[in-house]
Amino acid sequence: MNKWLWLFLFISCWTAAGLTIFGFQQEQNHNNTPLPAQADRIVSMAPNLTEILFALGLSDKIVAVTLDSDYPPATIKIPKTGTFWQPNIEAVIAAKPNLVITLGFTQQKNLAQRLKRIGYNSLTLNIDKVSELFEAIRIIGTATNKQSEANELVGDITDKLDKLSKLVGTNDKVRVLWVVQREPLRVAGRDTFINEIIELAGGENAIGPTLHKYPPIGAEQVIACNPEVIIEPAMNTKYLVKQQSDALEYWRRFKNISAVTNKRIYIIDGNTISRLGPRLYQGIETIAECLRPELFAY
Repeated sequence: MNKWLWLFLFISCWTAAGLTIFGFQQEQNHNNTPLPAQADRIVSMAPNLTEILFALGLSDKIVAVTLDSDYPPATIKIPKTGTFWQPNIEAVIAAKPNLVITLGFTQQKNLAQRLKRIGYNSLTLNIDKVSELFEAIRIIGTATNKQSEANELVGDITDKLDKLSKLVGTNDKVRVLWVVQREPLRVAGRDTFINEIIELAGGENAIGPTLHKYPPIGAEQVIACNPEVIIEPAMNTKYLVKQQSDALEYWRRFKNISAVTNKRIYIIDGNTISRLGPRLYQGIETIAECLRPELFAY
């Protein structure tokens, strides 16, 4: 199972109940642990959380990040604490943080609870939808005394999305098949954040309602949904050309579907899409360019 499938499956497992905050708001506080008055030693336990911290101007406050945190490039020099789905509590403690920010799936919830028991402050967020991303940015901003920067960041993203929405319009949605992996073929269903960003880009998911968020599908389903565009996130941007070539070879067997007939198969940078973070607009614009390239012919 490739790394993007693992990433999508973990994202899909985050609870959809909004956000759970340890020690932040009394009505949602499970641990009754106050956050520090000045969060100046922060550990980020997910790539999108790291990107949010950088976007809020907190790069000098970050003392550790996960191995998956590779953007912006400055993260390379920051000490690491395991992966976002396999956190290393010893590495977290070694960083001597006064605030650890985690996501809400099981492994990181367990980390937050263990840290709480030994006296560390944690802020746990679920970011499973675009609206939850905006809320999480504001909450992190409040927790780190960056409220104005957080509001500005959210405002900038929403303004750009509004302009994009007007550009792509609401009619004649382009049918999109979002491929998570090819062997076996697995795609993004409608009950996913991928579906949300496809719609924000002016498209619609070619796959109808499914039992699983990222279901495996067969040739009959591909033919039946007849996508106009096929999009695959690149596993490694160093191999975009090869993945594009491999994709064209794979999909040629479906010569009668629209996306193949019209050569509308796109390989894009998976990081900007798979992470619900500050680069949200960049990712959605990339999808929009795949769907309606004529609108972006500068």
